[in-house]
Amino acid sequence: MNGQRTYSYRQKLVIAAAVLFAACAAFGWWQNLTPRIGGNISAAKTGWLFLALVHFVVVPAWLWRDDSLPAAVRRVWGWFCAGYVLRGAVELPLLAFTRAWRTWHGITHNAVMLLLLLVMHTRLSTGARRSTHGFVFLAVAALVFESVNAWLFGRTGSAEQGIYFAGDEAMFAFINVVTWMEIAVLLPALVWWLHRYARVAA
Repeated sequence: MNGQRTYSYRQKLVIAAAVLFAACAAFGWWQNLTPRIGGNISAAKTGWLFLALVHFVVVPAWLWRDDSLPAAVRRVWGWFCAGYVLRGAVELPLLAFTRAWRTWHGITHNAVMLLLLLVMHTRLSTGARRSTHGFVFLAVAALVFESVNAWLFGRTGSAEQGIYFAGDEAMFAFINVVTWMEIAVLLPALVWWLHRYARVAA
C-alpha cells in the first residue's frame, strides 16, 4: 500500500459531501459578487442548497451504487435520485433562460417524490427497510422542509423578475430564520447518519 490511506466506498461519501459543501459555499460567494439572475443568496440558503443536493441527489446516488445493500433497496434510491436528476434537467434551463419557473412546480414534484419514496420503501421486506431506514427519515424531513421553504418564498419572492434565491434583505428575514432552524435540525442528523454509514466497511 506504500503507506497510502485507502477509503472504502462508504467513506468516500463523506468526502463527496465535504467537497459539495465547499462547492456550495463557493457558489454562494460567486452568486453574490455581482447582480445576476437568481438574485443574492443568503448564508442560510447556501447551507440549505447543500442539504437539498445531499439528500435528494448525492446520498441517493451513492446508495443506488452501494453493492452491500439489497438490490431492492438500491432500486428505491436509484428511482428517487433519477426523479431529482430529471427535475434538474427541466428546472435549470427554466431558471437560467426563462422566467417561467414557479414555486408550485417544486412543491408538486416534492409531493410526488415523497409519495413515491414512502410507497417504495414500505413495499420492501422488513430486513431490507432496516438497511437505509435512518436516511428515509432524513429524506422525508428534507422534502417537507424544502416544500415549506418553497411555499414561503412563493409568498415573498418574485420569480417573475428572475429572483430565485432568498438574500439577506429584510423581506426574507423570516424565511432565513426558518431555514436556519431547519439546518439546525437536519445537519447534525445528517452528520450522525454519515458517521454511522461510513463506519460499516463496504
